[in-house]
Amino acid sequence: MPLPPPPPQSGHSRTVFRNNLNGETAYQRHQRYVHSARLYGDASLSGESSAAKRTDFDVLKASHRFLRDDDDDGEEDGLSYDETVALKYYRSLFKEFAICDLKHYKSGNVSLRWRTEDEVVSGAGQFSCGNTRCKWHAAEEVEVARKPPALITLEVPFGYIEHGEAKSALVKLVLCSKCKKKLTWKRDKEKAAQLATSGTRNAEPEDGESEEEEGPALPQPSSSRREEIPKSRHRSRSRDRQGSPDGPRRHRPASSRRSASPPPRRQRP
Repeated sequence: MPLPPPPPQSGHSRTVFRNNLNGETAYQRHQRYVHSARLYGDASLSGESSAAKRTDFDVLKASHRFLRDDDDDGEEDGLSYDETVALKYYRSLFKEFAICDLKHYKSGNVSLRWRTEDEVVSGAGQFSCGNTRCKWHAAEEVEVARKPPALITLEVPFGYIEHGEAKSALVKLVLCSKCKKKLTWKRDKEKAAQLATSGTRNAEPEDGESEEEEGPALPQPSSSRREEIPKSRHRSRSRDRQGSPDGPRRHRPASSRRSASPPPRRQRP
């Protein structure tokens, strides 16, 4: 039994599902698809090298430098295309304050970069925390907050390896108190460990060291002097009671002494 004919296509379906076969066979259509995949698809499908299809971002990653010596040179004629792209991008950055990423702060690895024009206009990294992973990194959050964080400006030495060469530079950072602790976390841990090891070494005596080498012991204050004082007072009191050899002790007359009896009461008339 033959199948019924398909329903006629509408005008909209004809524009969406256009018949672009143009009388091609299956093999011709396969060749056209493979050519389009090689031209617009993944570079691995084509036999060409990936270096021939590098983008400007790939060029920038390979040629970018954190600090350049040829920034002040106005001549770009002698530079290659890669160096020209990297130099133009380097000149578009603002190098007063840096932006950092403290993701691996426990290992002591910190990444730094210079600010872009949009970050300078918004105030990020200068009027807000320079850590990209901090909640106070956006300047808008700091302005809206009721209690904005206290920002600290630091000038830290930054050592890095660039193109196989070790370099260092002093970089300004603006961080909040929490991110500042993260920045110095490893150094504080190392200092605490050194203090702990030095304290244990000072407490333990070295080998071959005896107590006699420490020097004579200082005399301790004795309590004999304190004990003699009450004894001498007790003896002087007993001598006064028995009478001194010079003569009997003089006593005050009874009339001069005050009577212990209460005064008589007045009688009413």
